[in-house]
Amino acid sequence: MIVGGAQRNNRNRRQQQSRRQSSRPQQPNRQKQKQATAAARSVSAARGGGRDLTKIIAGVVVVVVIAAAVVGGVLYEKHKSEAVAQTVIPALTVAGSSQYPVTIDKAAATVLAGKPTAKITVNAYEDFECPVCKDFESTYFSAIEKQLQAGTVKVNYHMINLLDASSVPAGYSSMSANTALAVATVAPAKFMNFHYSLYQKQPEENGPGWTQAQLTNLASRLGISGSQFTGLINNKTYYQQIQANLDTASKNKALFQTSSDGSTGFGTPTIVANGKVVNWQNDTTWLSDLVKAAYPSS
Repeated sequence: MIVGGAQRNNRNRRQQQSRRQSSRPQQPNRQKQKQATAAARSVSAARGGGRDLTKIIAGVVVVVVIAAAVVGGVLYEKHKSEAVAQTVIPALTVAGSSQYPVTIDKAAATVLAGKPTAKITVNAYEDFECPVCKDFESTYFSAIEKQLQAGTVKVNYHMINLLDASSVPAGYSSMSANTALAVATVAPAKFMNFHYSLYQKQPEENGPGWTQAQLTNLASRLGISGSQFTGLINNKTYYQQIQANLDTASKNKALFQTSSDGSTGFGTPTIVANGKVVNWQNDTTWLSDLVKAAYPSS
């Protein structure tokens, strides 16, 4: 076969090109290389991202748990508020209260219980919201009541609104104190019953306090009602004086006590006997000691 020059040249070029291709290192297919790289990156991302995914899942779980706790807390508080609003405060009576007089000083917004001839005067600064006041009443009420009946002691009750901000809504301390003073104004003989009932069934501090309707209902079941009583409630007659009493007591250093952290100031309850603050939590015989000192022959 005769091969012309052009054909020969073409053949030679094809042979040379074939030899050059066979002598080069074989390169992987670019498309396959890209796919392999992408797959490797995917695997790497999956491995490294596994840790990130765990964090994300953990974060989501935390958020869900917190959200559930918040919702649960809100529902619990709502349920508790509804339960408190439906509570009927027991109308309790103090059996011996008829044996001594009870009078109100409207200007001072204080209530004095006991016979005028009693040699011992106790001033009790209390807040109906105060749990420690309840502790005091629970511990010493019977002993004080006995001395009130015996005519050895008279007690001047100062109702303080120190914890007004510690109820939901705020203001239970003022509301309950005003209602107690209204009771003492309209029916003084019923004051001790009202006072005793509120401390025997006390709302929780920093929680819902009794409503005005509940307080009024308690007064009604104790036999107190009428337009005069309603007017004292609706007009918040004693609110201003209750606040003034707190302001005065808070500035009176003679009433200051030392707390567990070493700070001093006014707090509730503050019990003062014959002009001296009583350490009633540590001195459990303070009342009997006072009676023995004032009535040595009894």
